[in-house]
Amino acid sequence: MMRIDIIGRGNVATHLLRMLGAAHDVAQVNPHTLEGLRPDADLYLVSVTDNAIREVCGKLRKRLEGEPFVAHTSGTTGIEELRECRFRRPGVFYPLQTFSKKVELDYSRIPFFTEADAKNDEALLRRIVEGLGAKCYYADSEARRRLHLASVLSCNFVNHLWHLASGELEKSGLPFGVLMPLIEETTRKLADASPYDAQTGPARRGDTVTTSKHLAMLADDARLAGIYKLLTDSISKTYECH
Repeated sequence: MMRIDIIGRGNVATHLLRMLGAAHDVAQVNPHTLEGLRPDADLYLVSVTDNAIREVCGKLRKRLEGEPFVAHTSGTTGIEELRECRFRRPGVFYPLQTFSKKVELDYSRIPFFTEADAKNDEALLRRIVEGLGAKCYYADSEARRRLHLASVLSCNFVNHLWHLASGELEKSGLPFGVLMPLIEETTRKLADASPYDAQTGPARRGDTVTTSKHLAMLADDARLAGIYKLLTDSISKTYECH
C-alpha cells in the first residue's frame, strides 16, 4: 500500500480519489492552501488545470523537503514543467477518459499514459495502474500532446455535435434518445473497422443532392451551416480519390 496525496478537487482528482482509495492510503489536498498535505507521501499527484500546475508545484516545492516523487495528470503539459520547478523525481500519470464527478466509471477500462525520469518511478506508476486492472502505456510529452489533441477531436468535438443534433431534434419535438441506437452502432463497429472504413453518409458517397438540402434547412443558422459545410468538405476530400 502506497501513501498518495492528490492535490486537486476537480473531476479528475475526485475520480483518482475513488479509484486509488481502495488499494492505497490516499489523501485529498486543497490545491490553494495545501491543507491536508503529508510530508512523507510516496507520490504526490497534481491534478489541477493546466494553467495552475506551475503555481501549485511552486507551492509544493516550498513545502516538501528531500526528493519527493511528484507527477501531474495533464495530457498537454510536459514533464519539463515539473523539472523547471526543481523536482528531481518528476512524472506524469495521465488517465485518458472524460470525467464527471457524478458519473461512475469502470476504472479497469481506462488506459493510462505514464512518464518519469527515473526507471523506479516509472515502474511505481505502472504498478499503480496494473493494480487497477487497467492498461498502462509509456508516452513522452510530445506523444501525450498528440494523444490529447486526438481525444478532443474524438470526444469533446463529437459531444458538441451531439448537442447541436439535439437542438435540431427539439425543433421537431423528438427526444435525443432516438439517436442512441445509431450512436451505439457507430462506435461499436469501430472495434472491427478503422474510422476511415466505417465512414458512411451523404458526404462519403458524394450525395450532393442530400447535402444541398441539409444546407438549405440551415439557411437561418450560419454557424451550424458553416460547421456542416466544413465537415462535409473534409469528408468529401478524404474519399474523393478512392
